[in-house]
Amino acid sequence: MISKPYEDIAVGDHSVTGERVIDGEYVREFADLTWDRHPLHLDEDYAARSRFGRNIAHGALMVSTLLGLVELNPRYLQCFYGMDRLRFTAPAYIGDIVHAESTVVSISPSGSGGSAVVSCEAKLKDSDGRELLSGEFSMLVASRDNIMAVPEPSDDGLTDSAKMEVDR
Repeated sequence: MISKPYEDIAVGDHSVTGERVIDGEYVREFADLTWDRHPLHLDEDYAARSRFGRNIAHGALMVSTLLGLVELNPRYLQCFYGMDRLRFTAPAYIGDIVHAESTVVSISPSGSGGSAVVSCEAKLKDSDGRELLSGEFSMLVASRDNIMAVPEPSDDGLTDSAKMEVDR
């Protein structure tokens, strides 16, 4: 989605990501993290009696999965700006394999030209091509003159500044 400065992005640019399996552990970890322990996501008997017939993943987890799948290069992405017209069009079931697709729909440079709001229509789909969610995601993207240096992670995956936060 965001892999270069805004001047090098064009309306109509399209990308397709790799895949992610939505497994039970992933859903349980999200439930623990967010305290959203609705039985539709965690209790097989409850979910079996629901309109879905089995456990489904949290909608918020699917939004986060989409954002985790797309490229959001920290050299160019300054911040996440917003979501509009977010729709959950089908449930994501445990065991589904998903990928994201995105298309740039608008680019609005700031007055200074140091950044632009880049908006993309994004969709999360399963391996059968069934759309699970869609929405317009907007991000503030740096110009060529405002690219950020990104610290290299060490062997443990943390940058020096992240290690300092953990040590506190």
